[in-house]
Amino acid sequence: MSKNSKSNREKKKLAQANKKRKIVAQLEKDKQIIPFIYLDESGNTGSNILDDNQPMFTLAGCKFNQQESERLLALLKSRSPKEAHFKVLKRRKAGQDGIIRLLKHSLINTRNVSVELMHKRFMVVTKIVDVLIEHMLYMNGKDLYKNGANIGLSNLWHMCLPLYCGQDNVDVFYKSFLNMVKIQSDDSIAAFYANVEKLINVCSYDEFKEDLNLILKTKEYVADALNGIDKSILDPSIPTLFSQCITWGRNHPKGFHIVHDDSHAVEQKREMYAQFMDWTQDKIEVGYDRRKFDLPLKGRSLNFGSSTEYPQIQVADIIASSFAYWAAGIDSGETEDYFFLELDKLNLHRLLTPNVIWPTKHVTPKELGTEFDGGLNTANYTAEFLMRAKPNPVVSAI
Repeated sequence: MSKNSKSNREKKKLAQANKKRKIVAQLEKDKQIIPFIYLDESGNTGSNILDDNQPMFTLAGCKFNQQESERLLALLKSRSPKEAHFKVLKRRKAGQDGIIRLLKHSLINTRNVSVELMHKRFMVVTKIVDVLIEHMLYMNGKDLYKNGANIGLSNLWHMCLPLYCGQDNVDVFYKSFLNMVKIQSDDSIAAFYANVEKLINVCSYDEFKEDLNLILKTKEYVADALNGIDKSILDPSIPTLFSQCITWGRNHPKGFHIVHDDSHAVEQKREMYAQFMDWTQDKIEVGYDRRKFDLPLKGRSLNFGSSTEYPQIQVADIIASSFAYWAAGIDSGETEDYFFLELDKLNLHRLLTPNVIWPTKHVTPKELGTEFDGGLNTANYTAEFLMRAKPNPVVSAI
């Protein structure tokens, strides 16, 4: 190796080391501040969770001041005098290029941006597993959350149900589950289990019928499973805000203030978030494996605003909508259009939180990264935490 090559390599290593030190120093500095986090969502279709036109739900959080957000919005070169809208911008190449310019900016980094992504059809499968299978096994002394068995089962069913039972039959089954959770009447319960039996009858693979029979067995537990269940479990905006709070809390242990785009669903749950943000309780780690998190949540306040009031919310909207478009392209296989290809070059995965609800082919604890290493059952402990909680008065205030 020549002296010049050796010298250049050493300079490169030194530059990389200096860059890492700066990043670590900045992260440590961040831990001392109490920022405002601005949030907006994309893909919320209300009760029509299985809307084929909007298959993804995203919630983007950003940590920009007004000047930074206005600088980012200027990159869009939007013709709108008041507010830039993703739906308008994406229609033309000039608008698409503006969005790409914004997302390419150095301010769009893991310190300032965090995105939740939820595949809504897969979310329905996870809820079937959570509400019915987990409850039945819990009543029989088994913990489905250990080793990520709930995730593995959800992945398996998401893959196999359409394959062996037909997508149309599965869609009817999913809709009957959603209807049962919302209505919780004898008729809606009977309709759901009638659809389970139909799936068993049309199933083309005998071994998979054992899985379907597992769902059928939950019939004797369903009344207890649905008793007092919060119907908001079907609203993706509720768990994704919770997840955002976990992510920002890790970066800002002294807390943060939330400004959420006007959301009726989240506002209805303001009291619940105030309980989870009860700082009078001692910090404790909850959950298993890579899914562990701390309670109480680190939010100091929860308020609502519009994108016309806060340019930061406009930025969050552009980010959330871009991620929803990109993820829908991946899911559908429609990956050849210009806008998708430009988005796909940006390494968007880096901005996603670890709590992405997305189907994979992984089913074993090792594949899932969920090998049991101790911990507290999340469902059990969060219920206990809420029973003791004193709502944070700043969060719960209207």
